[in-house]
Amino acid sequence: MTIRNVDEVRSHWWPREGWRPGRRVYTWHLTFEGAPQLHQLVERYQTALATVGSHNPIPAQWLHLTLQVVGWADEVDNELLDRVTATVDARLGKLTPVELTFHRPAVMGEGVALAPTPVGPLHEIWDEIRSGIAEVAGKAPTAAEQVRGFRPHISLSYINTSGPARPYVEALSGVEAEPAKVNVDRVALIVQNRVLEPEWVYRWNTHTVVSLGAENDA
Repeated sequence: MTIRNVDEVRSHWWPREGWRPGRRVYTWHLTFEGAPQLHQLVERYQTALATVGSHNPIPAQWLHLTLQVVGWADEVDNELLDRVTATVDARLGKLTPVELTFHRPAVMGEGVALAPTPVGPLHEIWDEIRSGIAEVAGKAPTAAEQVRGFRPHISLSYINTSGPARPYVEALSGVEAEPAKVNVDRVALIVQNRVLEPEWVYRWNTHTVVSLGAENDA
């Protein structure tokens, strides 16, 4: 699914259902600690956006691609989490690593994001994770942002004020940058927290990391 520029933006930091200060969620993500090309690309665009304001740039250490929520940490017991992790691990072990390319960002409703290509392998990963959760728990939850379907992306900044998208689009259009390539060979189960003022960011601790293609390496 293509991500296109919108005409109007709104704040990302509205009171989302279930979130409260200090509450954490278990969720499967791609994280990008070892992706220098991606970090450099994001920095280029963030520098251009600095002239606009009304947004919160995401530090390189917290860049992520959301795949699938498991559940709130205070509602998912350890036994269930272990079973989900083992099932997802086995499923993802049958897939192969993939190289993703990121290039031009788009202004979405609540942020500025980079969409990867190809998206097919990411849909495979997402499907296997959802199937693994459903196999154990009966069903996989659907996050609010995925009601219209799974749209893989990495946010590089979150909008914090409603208004026209044009200033963001214009700032980004003047950037000349080479595409960034990222090799994805693992998926992380993280424990994520939504941190508001003054940081305005999502932070996490990594609970488990599972490898793509592990079955083929055995």
